[in-house]
Amino acid sequence: MYKVLIFAVAVIATVTCLPAVNDDEPIDKPGYCRIGNVYIKEGESGAGPIGECIIYKCLSSKPGAEATFDLTCPEFVPAQGCDKSDYDYTKPYPDCCPKHVCPPES
Repeated sequence: MYKVLIFAVAVIATVTCLPAVNDDEPIDKPGYCRIGNVYIKEGESGAGPIGECIIYKCLSSKPGAEATFDLTCPEFVPAQGCDKSDYDYTKPYPDCCPKHVCPPES
């Protein structure tokens, strides 16, 4: 009985002493650029965090000299009789970009 109690107390003490994860703290991940909570491998592209509607390319992941290139949604003029939808910031790039919205043909 006492062994189980001591084990339970040790587990609780260990869990409560674990450090909290903070997205604002830099995490060393060599070879990757960090944009918010998104990691993109050097030389590759990836969607930015949800809510930004942007794609990033990690050009250099050297500490202190991290370089990225970003690309936003293409601009367009809707066809006659059509509209342009709003951004959908709940989706990642490119699904968040505005789209052509045309009435159904009858």
